[in-house]
Amino acid sequence: MAERTGVTRIPVLRRWNLSPRESAILAAIVLATIAIYLPSLRNGWVFDDWDIFVTNKILHSWSFVWNSLFRDKFWFRNPARLPQSEYYRPVESTYIAASALLLGTHPAAWHLSKIVLHIITVVLCFRVAQLLSGSVGIGLLTAAIYGVMPAHVDAVVWLSAISEPLSTAFELGALLWLIGRQPGWSRGMLCALGLYACAQLTHESAILFPLVVAAYVFLFERGANQQLPGPSQNAGTIRSRIIAAARVSAPFGALALAYLCARLAVLGLHFAFSWPRPTGPVHLGQMASPAPHRPVDFILTMPVVLLTDLGVLAVPGVAGPVHAVHWITRASPIAFVAAGVFVILAAAALVLVWRSSDRRLYLFCAVWSLLALAPALKLNSIWELVQDRYLYAPSFGWSLAVAVAAVRLAAASPRARAAVGTAMALLLAAYMVTAIRIEHYWRDDVSFFGQCVAVDPTNLDYRLDLVIAMNKAGDFEGAAQALERGTAIHPNNAVLQKDLAQQYQKMGRQLDFAREFRKFIKLSNAAAQRQRAAESSDASQPASAP
Repeated sequence: MAERTGVTRIPVLRRWNLSPRESAILAAIVLATIAIYLPSLRNGWVFDDWDIFVTNKILHSWSFVWNSLFRDKFWFRNPARLPQSEYYRPVESTYIAASALLLGTHPAAWHLSKIVLHIITVVLCFRVAQLLSGSVGIGLLTAAIYGVMPAHVDAVVWLSAISEPLSTAFELGALLWLIGRQPGWSRGMLCALGLYACAQLTHESAILFPLVVAAYVFLFERGANQQLPGPSQNAGTIRSRIIAAARVSAPFGALALAYLCARLAVLGLHFAFSWPRPTGPVHLGQMASPAPHRPVDFILTMPVVLLTDLGVLAVPGVAGPVHAVHWITRASPIAFVAAGVFVILAAAALVLVWRSSDRRLYLFCAVWSLLALAPALKLNSIWELVQDRYLYAPSFGWSLAVAVAAVRLAAASPRARAAVGTAMALLLAAYMVTAIRIEHYWRDDVSFFGQCVAVDPTNLDYRLDLVIAMNKAGDFEGAAQALERGTAIHPNNAVLQKDLAQQYQKMGRQLDFAREFRKFIKLSNAAAQRQRAAESSDASQPASAP
């Protein structure tokens, strides 16, 4: 980027080519982001936080870090039965152990550290966007959108979601060093490789970062190690760009292969690439986890998942701790409508991008977002189809694309500048209000699971967790009401009926206990009869011919 004359710059930010006014805007973005998340300092431990930070007695010992190098993330839950999860994240475990040494067990200190980590990521977003676009304005708008986006509340406010912001910071740092590297095995290249290794060992979604590197070199560099000042200039022949992309991304690919080998050694062949869900017969009226879904289920469900992710990114008010998105296992209007809308949006975006002089920048944004999100689209291996924290890394590409489009439109005329400025101000204000509004859902287990049940009332796990949280908080009447609503939704579920009977017994309501316990016995007997009939039917079937 060319130096501007006649402008006095702050020495610390001179290398970033920022004027005092631009530095003040960046500082205002940082302060606004901090202000949004300060209310989270009042939040406590939620869900997995208890296992990781509170009841984990060996967290403060060196053995925790050492064992995390050779075991999965949750090995401490039951060291005699490993693996406990499909997550191999030793850098995350090391970060948690170091933070525990400094912060203790006070949740406010942990929340403050998460805010600091988010601010670091926002500043990295600014610098990377500035270098990719050659524009300070685009970089500032990218940082503003990224900093206050409500989709990030899950990753920033929920303490257990450390891996997403930490790995994203490592990836952005790696890309930053890669952009500024010198030819050959320079310090920039080595730092980029080191940060990428940390990103892989923090969150498995970083496995596809070598493809991001290849896309960057292919789109923005002329030949090997020759930087382009902007995406509008000629990038050389296709062949030379492919060779350069392969050469630069090869060391990152080697690190990815090494990570896969380490993951295979730690988790074993059956758990290194997926986490099989248990399957089984109906027991006491409750169905066990389903078998892996068919390819047609993926085809039907994926458009709904992608559109919901897009809504979380773009529309204020959609973000939250949970989304009522379920598997679609048969042809239905929602599947076809979602697929049609997604195809139309994708085609329109492709046409607009291809006609734009910034198409290489837009293509890089798409590559970054899709590759960062791709691991979360392996729907059989995740517990919830849509989770906001999975969008923490992909949203950098979205934020940059929106910033580029806004700045280019604003440059068309003074009237366009005023209209775009107003639109961006309204969007950022709506983002900020939404982010502040949904933070309280992570205040405690009752607030969290209460919102989960409100959004997805048919989910039994959320309802049972809400009952446990309410009982722990001493709200026995609220727990009973939650169970009563659950039995109304699932009248044939014996487990809910049993829990409701026990809840009444705990409250001293003996007549209600006797009534609900009789219902439980009746449902249990009916379920046992159905299971015996099914087993008899299977046994009576003739054996198939060899």
